[in-house]
Parts: sequence; structure tokens; C-alpha cells
Amino acid sequence: MNDEEAGRLIDESLEIPIPEGLSARLEAHIDALAANEKKRKTRRLVYRATAAAAIALLCIGIFLETGKQPPTPSMTDTFSNPEEAAIAAGQALAFMSAQLNKGIGKVENAGEEIEKVNQLLDKHLKN
Repeated sequence: MNDEEAGRLIDESLEIPIPEGLSARLEAHIDALAANEKKRKTRRLVYRATAAAAIALLCIGIFLETGKQPPTPSMTDTFSNPEEAAIAAGQALAFMSAQLNKGIGKVENAGEEIEKVNQLLDKHLKN
């Protein structure tokens, strides 16, 4: 396209009648779009600021939680009298022994039952 053609097309387009109020409507539409864009920018800014604050709080919380050292257990005697401690230890050992004997008895009973089942299986498999 040469300059003459471009000039002719511009002249022809200027001859097209423009409806009344078009300019005002276009300006109103452009203003509405600009206001909408400002709202979006403000909303984005609020979202980003909220996200940054949440991340900062999370990091501070993690930092403070990992910075704590667990309390060191202190070794203290539960009995001030050694004779009482010996009696309590003896009772605890007697209790553990009784419980262990019960468990061993149940294991022996289970072993006898398993032996009976094995004998029955052997008897039926051989027939």
C-alpha cells in the first residue's frame, strides 16, 4: 500500500457519519475499565500482603518452636530411705516375676495345643 492509497482510505473513513454520544460512551467505558483495573490491583495487593504476612508468621512460629530445647530430665531419688527403696524394688520384681510366670504358662499351654494339632494332622495325612 502506498501513501496515496493510505491517504485515500483515511479520507474515506472521515466521511463516515459518527453516531451522536459515541465519544461520551467510549469515555465512560474506558473510565469504567480503568476503575475496574484499580480494584483488581488493590485486591491483588491485599492478597499478596496477606500471603506474605501468613508466611512470615509461619516462619517465625517454626523458628521459635525449633529453637526450644526439650527439658532435660533430672535424676532424683524417689525414696529417701534406702530400706524403703529395697522393699519397693522387691515388690516390683515379685510382681514382674508373677506376670512373667503367667505368660510362660500360657505359652506352654499354647505349645501343648499346637502339639495336639500337629499330631492330628500327621494322623490324617498318613491315612
